[in-house]
Amino acid sequence: MAVKPTPYLEIYERVLAPLRFRRCALLELGVWDGDSLIMWRRGMPRATIVGVDLQPPDLDLGHRVKIVGGDQTDGALLRRIRDEHAPGGFDVIIDDASHLGVTTARSLQRLYREHLRPGGIYCIEDWGTGYLPTWADGAELTGLVGSDELDRTPSAQDLDHSGPVHLPSHDVGMVGLVKRLVDHVAAGATLAYLAPEHVAEPLEIATMEVYDGLVVLRKPR
Repeated sequence: MAVKPTPYLEIYERVLAPLRFRRCALLELGVWDGDSLIMWRRGMPRATIVGVDLQPPDLDLGHRVKIVGGDQTDGALLRRIRDEHAPGGFDVIIDDASHLGVTTARSLQRLYREHLRPGGIYCIEDWGTGYLPTWADGAELTGLVGSDELDRTPSAQDLDHSGPVHLPSHDVGMVGLVKRLVDHVAAGATLAYLAPEHVAEPLEIATMEVYDGLVVLRKPR
């Protein structure tokens, strides 16, 4: 059985290729039984790898792999982990933990600006939980997703509509967080020019790649 969904593995193989044989540091939030840590250890033979989990597995994976028990939103813990294991910052951070919008956002707040190196990569897995009505912060999608429905919105009956137009969009849980990150991408130039009064220390995102279930953010160098 694959450690990660097969489409994720293909993306990681491409995105992390420049780091594969370099000395670097990788932090993964949420490691379950530790299989992903074994995968990173094998695939990145010179990396320092740190896994954080509320219930960490009892594994000894050698001197390059550290497993820490704790909450992904604990700023003091995350700072201590960085100081002890990656004083220069992390090159890669992967959030495979709660899959809740608010919790994931808090990890971003505590890690991205302070503990991710310039040029570093921040990955958020399984954002599709926002479409699950059975998930703690998810909800069922309303309406249809299709090309014929792309422009259908009750606030714009024709092209002469002069006010703001809200296109239909699911903005619940992790799905809403991913869409909110688009505003942070725009904050670097577009919003800084058009509406600087609405920009207050956003995440600096050079690129944002959105895949089905996986988001890859890259920090400017």
